[in-house]
Amino acid sequence: MLNLFTRSKNNPILKPNPENPWESLKVYNPGAIYEDETYNLFYRAMGNDWVSSIGHATSQDGENFTRVSSTPILAAEFDYEKKGLEDPRVIKVADNYFMAHTAYDGDCARLALATSRDLKVWEKHGPIQKEWDWIKHISWLKYFKELVKARFHLQRNWSKAGAIFPEIINGKYFLFFGDHHIWLSTSSDSLNWEIPQTPFLKARPAPFFDNAFIEMGPPPIITTKGWLVLYHGVDYKFVYRLGFLLLDLNDPTKILYRSTEPIFEPQEPYELKGIVDILPGGYKQMENMSPEELKTFINKMDKLGKMPRVAFVNGAVLIGDTLRIYYGASDSVICTATANINDILNLVK
Repeated sequence: MLNLFTRSKNNPILKPNPENPWESLKVYNPGAIYEDETYNLFYRAMGNDWVSSIGHATSQDGENFTRVSSTPILAAEFDYEKKGLEDPRVIKVADNYFMAHTAYDGDCARLALATSRDLKVWEKHGPIQKEWDWIKHISWLKYFKELVKARFHLQRNWSKAGAIFPEIINGKYFLFFGDHHIWLSTSSDSLNWEIPQTPFLKARPAPFFDNAFIEMGPPPIITTKGWLVLYHGVDYKFVYRLGFLLLDLNDPTKILYRSTEPIFEPQEPYELKGIVDILPGGYKQMENMSPEELKTFINKMDKLGKMPRVAFVNGAVLIGDTLRIYYGASDSVICTATANINDILNLVK
């Protein structure tokens, strides 16, 4: 691994708040945007009901955050999101802010969209991949096959991890999404999206770090050398590492470079063990446990080597040469780290 990022000494920078029931269990996977000299985090939060909602916090220095409200900025209202709103990614195009997020009904995750003019009031537009049948387009993986076969009818519309480009390119909006393969979708109006039949990016065989599956990271970042796309590469031990692509500025379908090594991975104690969503049994097992049972279960999974190692990055801000990432550590708390953008771009051969 290339050790390019320096973690904040203040990590974790945001923790669950027991005074707010909706964020009393865990906070994680924040989207980030820097506007009017203010860092804005839109973070996923979960309480003891195990339903996700989205909170909003701001900071002047990027590390010391204050919650904007004691209530979520977006919460579950409709059947397609009855188990919550997850993993927001926020960008601005012209005068509009776009929040791509996951809407989860307890069985199927669907990519959804909300928009705002001021980062305060958000309008939901619902799921945006309306005719999507992901099972037709994936390559079967051994650990995935039985799950999909058993729940095919419930999960065929599965889509998540959406990140919209922060610029209109050649008259179109571009969107990356996916948590198995990554697809590249386009739209002329930001609401109706065209999806190609073939994935844009797939996992690679060992010994690459992304040999099991891949998942989109934060929205693409414009640089002098091209679009920088951060993505998660996951191996069969469920270690989430951060890789990157460099894409042509005028043609995002053209890959200029793909990293051969990860540039960030879990290593600190707060990144190595926690209430990780994809622990065996998932929500439906853990949500019925008492706090003591949950703690015992997590320790047991860790000792058995079944604890996923997760630093999940879906927020990134570039200011000058400093790239600051925001990430969920072990699906439990929020952390940040910084790198010099040139150290990443200089890896491109």
